Amino acid sequence: MVTSPEQAVNLALARAPILRSAEAGRRAAQGDLVQAGLRPNPEAKIDNQSFIASGPYRGGSPLETSLGLSQRIETAGKRQARVEIAGRALALTGLDVEAARLDLVREVVRALAGAVASARAVEIGRERVRLADEVLRATRSRVEAGREPLVQQRRAEVARETAAVGFERLQREAAEALRALSVLLAAPQVEISAARAAWFDNIGPRPDLAREPALPSSQLDRARLNALVDQRRAELDLQRRNAVPDVTINGAVSRLREASQTATGTAFILGLSVPLPVFDRNQGNILRAGAEVNRAEADAERGRLYLDASLTDGERRLDQSWRAADSLRRIVLPAAGEAAASAREGYVGGKFSLLEVLDAQRVLSDAREQLNAALLEMQQVRADIARLRGRAATPTPASAPAGRQ
Repeated sequence: MVTSPEQAVNLALARAPILRSAEAGRRAAQGDLVQAGLRPNPEAKIDNQSFIASGPYRGGSPLETSLGLSQRIETAGKRQARVEIAGRALALTGLDVEAARLDLVREVVRALAGAVASARAVEIGRERVRLADEVLRATRSRVEAGREPLVQQRRAEVARETAAVGFERLQREAAEALRALSVLLAAPQVEISAARAAWFDNIGPRPDLAREPALPSSQLDRARLNALVDQRRAELDLQRRNAVPDVTINGAVSRLREASQTATGTAFILGLSVPLPVFDRNQGNILRAGAEVNRAEADAERGRLYLDASLTDGERRLDQSWRAADSLRRIVLPAAGEAAASAREGYVGGKFSLLEVLDAQRVLSDAREQLNAALLEMQQVRADIARLRGRAATPTPASAPAGRQ
């Protein structure tokens, strides 16, 4: 039984496969960092001259046997540049792991709020069916007593069936919300207690948007954008360094023999080879890396604008949903409840018509649904804002038992 966002978040963090996947990505980046710092392997070479010969050399020992080593020497700091790229990639994967954790927390809180709201909607639908049954029974009694025409009973029956159809739809939606929550919690089945979800009803004080700071440059998503730009710049630097050819040093020991096999000798050979950058100067890779830097910078600028806009929109929605929930709970819902109760009592006493009763019930149900929707939006927007600010997306704890809708 999940009763609070904290409990749901702890379950998800302990079980969710997405976190294991993100952590595996970080370990893979650590492997890339190790590999980037390794030097090229030396190469061993054995040459046998006249291994297959004819004439006077047939059947004899090779004229020359050489045993050599060659080592490619990287120039222009290529290895340090690779290490720099791999280090930045590792830092980026670390940010990805933290982003995956915060995304999971946000989605769990949103899903739990959705499941609670769906369960509350089912209760509202059940109450609507119950009230429709009461009106239908009263209408039948009045029709049987000759105080109402039969058409009024048909109207009450239509209202009751409409409420029943809506109730079935709400039940399906509640089951879907629970399945979505169970996927996030990596659990085959999840149960919640909407009646004990005091955190869902608590709206806290009105948000003070003027005191909320803007997103700092160290904010997680901004840091990820900046890290990606830095990585692309490091890749451009490596491609520029790759334009400088490497040097290969060769060393060998050769044993020489004349064809007459009367004289032998040993020679030490030292060589140096350098590619000539005549045609390939890594122009294409440099051009591509430069374009990737420009694209990363443009994406980062667009991402920062999107983050700022998302925060502004989220704070505006939070304020609107808070004001809607506060007004509905304090003013609209009590008045609608009193009006519906008076209309039902008056209808039984013959003071109100059936239409007035149905309209009063509709207003009451609509007010309950609007309050439920406002509370849902408020809790979900809080989770979105907490994700943007890089905080744990947990609702404001209830300081006192919250009133049910």
